[in-house]
Amino acid sequence: MSVQFQQEVERPENASAANSVLISLEQGTESLGNVTRVTALRSFEANKASAILGSREGDATMGSPVMMAEDFYQRLGLPADTQLSIQVTENFEKNPRSKTQTPKVNPSTKEVVVATNPLTGTQMPVYRHTDLVLAGSCEHKFIAGEPQAKPAMPDLTQQFAAQSGGINS
Repeated sequence: MSVQFQQEVERPENASAANSVLISLEQGTESLGNVTRVTALRSFEANKASAILGSREGDATMGSPVMMAEDFYQRLGLPADTQLSIQVTENFEKNPRSKTQTPKVNPSTKEVVVATNPLTGTQMPVYRHTDLVLAGSCEHKFIAGEPQAKPAMPDLTQQFAAQSGGINS
């Protein structure tokens, strides 16, 4: 049985995050601020999870109880003082275990987020991966998006010059 955990994570300060804050103030859409809401899925033995959640189906929007990850895991036996966090890792690789993962999308422009991959020197789509980890070991890795580079127009001057016998002929 899959259980989805959710957490709000503060993004690092950069031009893109600053622009999101400005847009949220201008448009009255607080969800575009410097905080992003991330989720992490975990798989559980169905009987264990349903005993804690009280059901095998549903979600918090359907009247199911909202439960913190720490509370859920404490009911499975995690020590009470253990803190959990959802770690965000952004990179240029699609999740090899997912057939449906798509690149990260800018919510205001609906464009795929791209950045220059330092290993290839080319712009590539950015993928977001999340995992539930111990809070003390949580290290977010965000990649700042860039405007998509437009391909340069080829210089056809020499090609046309050769075909016509010269530029001034």
